[in-house]
Amino acid sequence: MTAATASNGHSPGLETETLPLILVADNDPAIGCVLSGALNRAGFNVELFQEASKIIKSADGLKPDVAVVDRFMPDMDGLSLIDRLKAGTPGLATILIVGHSEREEAVEQALLNGRVDAVLVKPFRLADFLNTVSCLAGNKALASEARADQPKHTIESPLTDWLTLDGHEAYFEQILGSLIDAVIMLDNKGRVIYWNNGALRTFGWRDQIGGLSLADFCPTDNLLANFFAQFFGNHPPVQEQSEGYFVKADGTRFYTIFSASLFQAGAYGSAVLLVIKDIHARHMLFEQITAETRKLEHLALTDPLTGLYNRRYFDQRLAGEFRRLERYHSPLTLAMIDFDFFKQINDNFGHLVGDQVLRQGAEIFGRLLRDVDILSRWGGEEYMVLLPETTGERGLTVARRLHGLIRAPEQWEKLAPGLRVTVSIGMISLPWAEGRPASINDVLEIMDRALYRAKNSGRDRIVRYLDDQDSFVEA
Repeated sequence: MTAATASNGHSPGLETETLPLILVADNDPAIGCVLSGALNRAGFNVELFQEASKIIKSADGLKPDVAVVDRFMPDMDGLSLIDRLKAGTPGLATILIVGHSEREEAVEQALLNGRVDAVLVKPFRLADFLNTVSCLAGNKALASEARADQPKHTIESPLTDWLTLDGHEAYFEQILGSLIDAVIMLDNKGRVIYWNNGALRTFGWRDQIGGLSLADFCPTDNLLANFFAQFFGNHPPVQEQSEGYFVKADGTRFYTIFSASLFQAGAYGSAVLLVIKDIHARHMLFEQITAETRKLEHLALTDPLTGLYNRRYFDQRLAGEFRRLERYHSPLTLAMIDFDFFKQINDNFGHLVGDQVLRQGAEIFGRLLRDVDILSRWGGEEYMVLLPETTGERGLTVARRLHGLIRAPEQWEKLAPGLRVTVSIGMISLPWAEGRPASINDVLEIMDRALYRAKNSGRDRIVRYLDDQDSFVEA
C-alpha cells in the first residue's frame, strides 16, 4: 500500500502546509481509516500506511510531527518501527497502540524509558486519542482552532464520544462511508451536523455545504417536514419510516424511502438520524405502470363507442348493490332502455348517424343522472341504468325524465333532417314488498319482460313491474 492522505469528504478546508503531519501505521485497514478520518476532521494532515517497510522508505521525506504505530505490524514489531523512525527523525513524538493482551512489561519499559511518548490500549475513545495526538504535536491550539473553524455541519461528538476501536465497532465509520444510501444527522434546529459520502452522491452536494438545514432539501409536502419537531417533544417518536420527495442540490425533486430516528449525539444533545434511499427511477416506473394499468382497466370496463361502462363493469356493480340489498335492505331501481326501430335508423340514415344517436343518447342520459348512478351500454342499442338508494316512485320519476328528453325532436333534426328517436323502458324496483328473495337472474329476467311488454305495446313508453301485484303496468 502506498502512502496516501486520508480524506473522507469532510475536510475543514485549511491550508495543508500549516497542519501538523500525523503518520498512522496500522495493519488493520478499517482501524487505520477510522483513525486517519478522525485526525483529518480534527484539522491534521495524515499519512496512512499498513506496512512498516514502506513507512521507513518514506519517513525521511515526510518528516511527521507524530507517529501512531500499532504494536504488531505485519513485517516488523511496532516498538522496533518506532526506534527506526526516531533514529531518522530526532524528537519525533510517538504513540503505541496495543490491545489488552499486549500491555506487557516490554511496553511498560518502553514508556518509562522514553522509547514511546504515549500508549493507548484498545478499546479507547477517539476523543482521548485526538487529545493525545494534539498534545504531542506541540500545537494543540492549532488543532483546536482547526476544529473550531469547521463548518457546523461536521459532527465530532457521535464519533469521538462513543465509538470504540474494539470488535465490530471499529468498522462503523468505514461502513458509513461506503453506504450507497444517504446518512444525514440533524440537530434540534434542523441543521445538518453530519453526512456520509452517500449523501454527497445522492444529493449532488459538494464541499461547500455548511449551514444547510432540513428546509433546504426537504420540501413541505414531505411528511418529515411536518413531524420533525415531534422528535424533540415531550413524547418523541422513536422512529418513523415513510416515503416522499427530497430536493437535490440542483433543485430537482426525487422520490425516496427514508427512516428518521432519534439519536443521542453526545455534546450535541439529541439529534435526528436520517437514512435516505433514492428510489426515484423505480417510483417513476411504478407510476408509469400504474397509469398504463389504469388505462387498460378503463378500456376493459368501458364501451369504445359511447364511453359508457360496459356490461362487465355493470355486472360487478350490480352484484355489489345486491349484497347491500340483502344486508341492509337498501332500495334499488333498475331500468333497461332500448332505442326504438334502431335498425331503421341505420338503414335510412346510415350507420354513422346510428352511432351518433347512441353517443348522443348516452350524453343526454349522463346529464340527468347522479354521480352514484351507473349508466351502462348493455349491448347493441340497449342501455342499463342502476339507481342505488332509489325507491320505485323516485325511480319512475327518473325514467320519465329520461324518456321525455330523448323524445325532444329538435336535438335529432340537427343530426339528420327527418330523424326521430324514441326509447322503450322496462323498470323494476327492490326490495319487493312481500320480502321474498330475489336473485340477480330473476330481476334481470323480469326487467327484460317489462321491456318486451313496452315494445310490444307500441314502443315509446315505460312499463313497470309491480311486485305486490306480480304484474306489469304502463307508467
